[in-house]
Amino acid sequence: MAEFTERRRFKRYSVYCPLQYKADGRIPRESSISLNISEGGALISVNRKLGDAASLIIRMFLKNEDFFIRSRVVHVERSSDKDPYSVGIEFLERTAGFAMKFYEELETIMFYQRHYGEEMERPISLAEASMKWYRNSPAWT
Repeated sequence: MAEFTERRRFKRYSVYCPLQYKADGRIPRESSISLNISEGGALISVNRKLGDAASLIIRMFLKNEDFFIRSRVVHVERSSDKDPYSVGIEFLERTAGFAMKFYEELETIMFYQRHYGEEMERPISLAEASMKWYRNSPAWT
């Protein structure tokens, strides 16, 4: 049996982060959410099919700062005709400022995860904590 070798350079986190994207220069931007995310890319949920290698501009709001990241589609999957598409994207241009804000935001959500879990008196997943965190965030309400 062959062993699986991880090819990703950055660890992925199950964080549901709201974002917007513009595909191949089309207007307007469309809203989406990450299913998982890393410093180097994300898996996002979208309602319409995007082509492999399509160019995207991703807008993310992290720690009170907007980031616009040039990206490309690396894979597209869909479980059924009724489900949204899961689109893997690679961030092509990201700044050191983006990486710093990304990890600061992640650390804040992880802190919230611990606090929220204590409040609920049960373990809370990072995905659940991120949904609640962003739902209550003034930038996305």
